[in-house]
Amino acid sequence: MTTKIGTPDTDLIELSGKWVYRHPKTFSELHVNGTVYIVREGEYNKASGLDYMIVENKTTGEISMIFEGTQGTQDFLTDGTLPGSIPNTQLREADAAYKKESQKYDIKNVAGNSLGGGLSNYIASKNDGIRSVTYNPAILPKGTYDKNNPRIINYLSEYDPLTLGERGLGYGNRLPGESHILQNNVPWLQTILSNHTGYDDAGITVKGKNIPIDADAYLPVGIWSGKVLTGGGKGQKIDMNPDNIRILANSLRTRMMEQISRGQFYLDTAVDLVNNEGSSLDNRTTSLQETFDNLLAEGEFGGIITSLANYAEFRDEMEKAKPVSYAAIDFMQRVRTLPILGEVLDVVSGSFFNAIDLLVDIPALVNDLALRTEDMMDQVSKIKMQAIPELFKGINDQYLSDAMVTELKEHYKILDENKDLVVKQVLTFSAQVTYVSNELEKADKLLSATQKVQSVGAPPATQAYVLKESKALKDGMGKKQRLLDRNFRDFSAKTTNLLMPVLSSIRSIINQLKQVIKSAIRYLENIQTGLSIVKIPFTDRDYHLKEELREYIRKLQEILLTVRGVGSAVKDMESNLEHVLAIYRPYIDTALFEDTKFQDVILLNKAATNIFQSAEIVFDDIKHQLSGNKSAAISALDKLAVQTSNNMKSLLEQIKRGSINV
Repeated sequence: MTTKIGTPDTDLIELSGKWVYRHPKTFSELHVNGTVYIVREGEYNKASGLDYMIVENKTTGEISMIFEGTQGTQDFLTDGTLPGSIPNTQLREADAAYKKESQKYDIKNVAGNSLGGGLSNYIASKNDGIRSVTYNPAILPKGTYDKNNPRIINYLSEYDPLTLGERGLGYGNRLPGESHILQNNVPWLQTILSNHTGYDDAGITVKGKNIPIDADAYLPVGIWSGKVLTGGGKGQKIDMNPDNIRILANSLRTRMMEQISRGQFYLDTAVDLVNNEGSSLDNRTTSLQETFDNLLAEGEFGGIITSLANYAEFRDEMEKAKPVSYAAIDFMQRVRTLPILGEVLDVVSGSFFNAIDLLVDIPALVNDLALRTEDMMDQVSKIKMQAIPELFKGINDQYLSDAMVTELKEHYKILDENKDLVVKQVLTFSAQVTYVSNELEKADKLLSATQKVQSVGAPPATQAYVLKESKALKDGMGKKQRLLDRNFRDFSAKTTNLLMPVLSSIRSIINQLKQVIKSAIRYLENIQTGLSIVKIPFTDRDYHLKEELREYIRKLQEILLTVRGVGSAVKDMESNLEHVLAIYRPYIDTALFEDTKFQDVILLNKAATNIFQSAEIVFDDIKHQLSGNKSAAISALDKLAVQTSNNMKSLLEQIKRGSINV
C-alpha cells in the first residue's frame, strides 16, 4: 500500500519559503504543487515581528501554521553567528500564538524558513502531537534538544549562508529533530538570498537561458510515498500491485521526464559554451583582483567572507549598557539623599558602594570593547590587502590554458552524447513501465492483484544503453583544481592569523564585562532586598523606588544575556574560524570567475548535477521497490531500473569532472 500524506514536506517548504512572505489575504487560494491551500487567517506586520498564516489543505482538510522568517537580508546572516539570536520573548510569543490558534483549528503542522523555522521547531519541542517542517531554520538558544524527535525535520540547502554559518560554528546540536542537506541550489553571489528562502520568481539568467529558483521543484521525492528521500534514498518496501505500477508509469511520464529534460537543457547549454567559446571561456574583462575588490565592497559578499564585521552590530548592542548604567548610578545617588532610608543603607552599605563602583566600570568596558571592535574592522580591511591576493596566484591572467580547453572540449563532446543516451534510456524505461501497466489493465478481471502481476510477461526487449568513457579530464580539473586548493589554504591561513589575536582580545573584554554586570546585578538585588523592608508612610515613594530599581535590574539582565551570547559567538568563532572559511569556499571559488563564460559552465554543471543526482536517488528507490519480485514483468523492469541507475551514476561522475569542485 502507498502512504497517504496529509500535507507533503515539499508543500510546507514552498509555503514557508515563498507564500507566507507575500502576506496572502484571508480566504486566498494558494496553488502549491498541484494542491490548493486556503488561507484561513493571516497575521502580518506585527510590531513584535511574529507573523504567520493558517492554511488548510483543500484536498485533505489538514491545517498548518506557517511562520514568516526574517524579511529581506536584514539580520539573516547574523542569525547564524549570534547564539540564542531568537529572543526568548519571541519564542514564548510564538508558542502562545500556536496555543491560541489551536483553540480554533486542529493544527497538524507548523513550518517556517529562517527565523520562522526556529519558531516552528520550538513549538514542536514544547508541544506533543505537532509536526515541524523547516527550510534553512535559525538555531534555537543554547540548551538541550532532542535530536531524535521524529516530529521535527529540517531541510538545509547546500549553500544557504545562514545554515552554513550555523554548521561552521558547530551549532548543529541546536537544531532539534532530523536535519538533511539538500543539493538544490548553486554557489553564486547573486543567489545568496534565494539560497536562503529557496524561491525567486525571476530565477537567474545564464547565457540568455533562465534557471528557475524553486527549492522543492526537483527534490528526490519518493514516487509512492510522496516523501523527500533522505539518507539511503530508499522508501519503505511496498506491494508492487497494478495500482502501484500505474503510479510509477504516470510519474515517469510527467515529473521524472520534466526533471531530466531540465538537466539535459542545462548540460546542452554548458556544452555549447565549451564548444563555441573555447579559449574565450576565461574572457575576463577586468583583473580578478579588481572583480574581487568590487565584490568585497558591495553586496552581501563582504558580509560573508568577512562576517566578523557583524561584530560592529554587537558593539552597538553593547552601547545600550551605558545609559542604563548612568541612570542606575543616578538612582543610587538619589537614594543616598533620602534620610528615612538611612537605616537600610547602613545594612546594605557594602552592596550600595560596590554597586556604584561596578556600574561605573560598565561604560568603561563598553568603550574598551568599541576600541577592540575598531581593531577588528582594521584587521578585516587587511584581509583584502594581505589574504585575498593569495587566491589569485597563478590564475590572475589566464586560468584555462589551450591544452585545458582542448581537454574540456573533448570531455564535453562525450558528455553531450552520454547525457542524451541517459535521457533516451529513461524514456525507454518509462515506455516499458507503461507497457506493463497497460497489460495489467487488460488482465482477467477475476484475477487477484497478485495473480494479475504474475500473469503478465516481460515487456519487449530494448537496445543496450552503454555510455562512452571520456579519456579527457581523468583527473578532473587536475593541476588547476590543486592550484585553487593551495591558494585557498594560503588565504585561510593568512586570514586566521590576522583575526585570531583581535578575537582573543574581544573575548577577554567581553568576559570582564560579563563578570562586572553579573556582580552589579547581585549587589542591586541585595539593595532591592533591603528596600523591601521599607515603608514610607503617607506616600507611595517607596513603591516607586522599588519599581525603578526592579526595572534597572531587568535591563541589566537583558544586557547580560546579550553579552553572554556575543561572548559565546566570539569563542566559537575563535575555535572554528578555519572551518567557517572552508564552508563558504564554494562562493569564493565561483566568485573568482565572475564575468567569465567559465563561471557559467560551473553554474550550469552544478545545476545539472543537482537534478541528475535527485533523479538517481529516485531511481535507487524504484529499483529497491521492484527488486525481489518473481513476476517476469516486474523482474524485467527491475533489471532495466538497475541499468538506468548505474548509467546515471556514471553520467554524474562525468559531469563533476567537467568543472571545478564546488
